[in-house]
Amino acid sequence: MKDQPRRTPDNQERDQRLETELAHVHTEEEKLERELEHVRQEEEKIEGELEKEHHHNHPKKPFFLVFIINGEDFKVETHVEDLLRVAVEKALAESGNTGRRDPSEWEVRDSAGVLLEMAREIKALGLDDGARLFLSLKVGAGGNDASRS
Repeated sequence: MKDQPRRTPDNQERDQRLETELAHVHTEEEKLERELEHVRQEEEKIEGELEKEHHHNHPKKPFFLVFIINGEDFKVETHVEDLLRVAVEKALAESGNTGRRDPSEWEVRDSAGVLLEMAREIKALGLDDGARLFLSLKVGAGGNDASRS
């Protein structure tokens, strides 16, 4: 049988003091956790107010793109935060194109002939206000293909 430490009055007093200190530390920890939660809630509130203020002071400014569809210009108002696809949908509706309004059947090229991704934001594409874009049916979707002639 192993020898167990005897509980002397000094040991009992020390154990009791440590238990009291530990309880105090737990109480302080709970208090700090409540204070931290309060600070987090205040931070979220302030961030929300700043976001509202930012949108109030910096509203979305109109941005125009000119789409050339079948040789005609269609000026579309959009926002730089919008996906190019949104502007394409507007241009197709404005053009009166009734047959093929699904943007996936179309492709957009800039004035240099570079194919643009419709799934990207306008600002990410680096387009300028008033940029002229060519919207045409993709080959195989009823568009022109020189090899078919």
